[in-house]
Parts: sequence; structure tokens; C-alpha cells
Amino acid sequence: MRNGDMAAEAACQSTATGIAAVDAVNYTQRPVIEPYQHGETGLVLFRAANYGTAGTMTSAVRRGDEPDLLFLSRGAGVPAHGKVAGQSFTIKPNTALRATFVPTGADSEVTFGVAAHSINLLFPRNYLPELLSDQRHGSFAPLLFDGDERLARLIRMLDAEIAAPGFASRLLVEGLARAVATLLVRLDLRDACADVERIHLTPWRLKKVVDYVDAHLDGEIGLADMAAVAGLSAFHFSRVFKLATGTSPYHYVRDRRLERARALLSGDHMSIAELALACGFANQSHFTAAFTKAMGVSPGRYRRYARF
Repeated sequence: MRNGDMAAEAACQSTATGIAAVDAVNYTQRPVIEPYQHGETGLVLFRAANYGTAGTMTSAVRRGDEPDLLFLSRGAGVPAHGKVAGQSFTIKPNTALRATFVPTGADSEVTFGVAAHSINLLFPRNYLPELLSDQRHGSFAPLLFDGDERLARLIRMLDAEIAAPGFASRLLVEGLARAVATLLVRLDLRDACADVERIHLTPWRLKKVVDYVDAHLDGEIGLADMAAVAGLSAFHFSRVFKLATGTSPYHYVRDRRLERARALLSGDHMSIAELALACGFANQSHFTAAFTKAMGVSPGRYRRYARF
């Protein structure tokens, strides 16, 4: 039996995060997992590190029927090897930071150094293809240990937002995920971008979008929702909205929610828990974290300052 087959046979430890797609991975040495689930989109983030001290190598085995997985990993300085979608690979010793994408339908088995650590993103089924549904594109194929700095930067931005969501989190996560999808399929956007020059967001369409946003600040607002109100594709809407307003849909919604939060905090008729719901947050703790992140001061302290 080859070393890789032995590793696969030995990999029998799963994690116990309670998130099925995370716990579906089996390890020879179970890592420390820090999981997060983004309520507005269903994306799952988990950070993995500290694979133990028994020897220098460990392995991870994942079935092909699991959701799309994208991860950014730092090499442990030892060789890595394995299989993805039945294709064998070998990686020379390195400590580089590189991205790997394993689409649903591709099983994987990787043997690597215990000192490795990673940021992992699991996308709901069909989430990435649906983000590009208004563009012609190829298939989502496996990508192994790619050094694309743009992809690494997007993964880090998704990591930061999912771990600590802000005031327009769904819009930001969707926008970042769409950029990831574009890179993964190597989509050439030159023709699509040229269309933007012929498409404009008329004042009456812009007013419809603005009215829609103001009416839904207490709920979820997605890019597709705003685009549908304007009668445009999500891809074109982002660009023409910025041309018309000077800001992105994400920044616009974020600023409107933050403005509402400050106005409500200046009054005294609403508890912070009620205020959180009015600003589109599921609970007080998420609102407090987002407000503090945006303003540098907690909601309670801001209210005290506003009343002074």
C-alpha cells in the first residue's frame, strides 16, 4: 500500500463543530478548528491550525459530494502530496501562502505537514455559479496551491467579514464571492465591462432603488434584490450604480444603516436590542460588534455621548 493510500486509510478523525460540511473532513491528526457561519448567505468559514505533534505529517480526506471548498494555506516547509478528483499531485517543500479550490464533485486526499494552517471557505451548493448566472462562463475546475495574490486577498477579506460582519455584510460577502468566482473560471470581463458604457441608471430607476433600500434597512438586502428593482443584471448594476452615485451598493447600504443606527441611538425610545433589529441585525451582539467596528465606540457609549 502506498503512503497516500495508508494516509487515507488512517484518516478517521472528524471534528465536532456541529457544522456538517466542516465535520465531513477526516484527519489523521485532528486540527484546532475555529468555525463561523454567515447567516445572511450561508457561507461557512473555518480556520484550521495545530494538527498535533505526532510525526511531521498529517492528512485530510474529503468526499466528492461536499460543497465547494476554497482555502488559503501556508506551507509547512515539507513536501505535500495527494489526489484531487482522481489526479495525483506533489508539492515541493515551501512556506508559501497559496490558494486551493476543490469544487463539489471532486474528492480530495491531501498529506501535508502538521505545521500548516489555513483559512477555509465552504460555499452553499450552486452559490458560486449563481453569482455568475448573468455571464457566460466555463466550469469550476480544481485549482491547486495557486499563488494568485488577488485570490489570496479576496479570501482574507471574506475571512474578516464573515468572522465579524458589518452593516451591509450580505452585499460585501456577495461582492467578494462574485470576484472569487470570476477568478476561478478565468472569466474575461472586457466585453461585459464595455456594455456598462452603454447602460445608465436613470434618475427614476435610481430613486426606486433608493426607496427600496430605505424600506428594507431592517431586513436582508442583496445585490440581486437591488438590481432587480433597477431592472438590470447584478453585474451591470454594481457598476452603473457607482457611476450614478459615486459609491458602491455595499457602501451605500452600509452608510444608510449606520445613519439610521446613529439617529435611533440619539433618541431614548428604543432599546439597543430593538434598535439592532431595526438596522437589519439578527441580534444585539452582532449589532454591537458591527457598530463598534464602524464607529470605534460601542452603541451604549455613543448613546451616552449623544445625550450629553
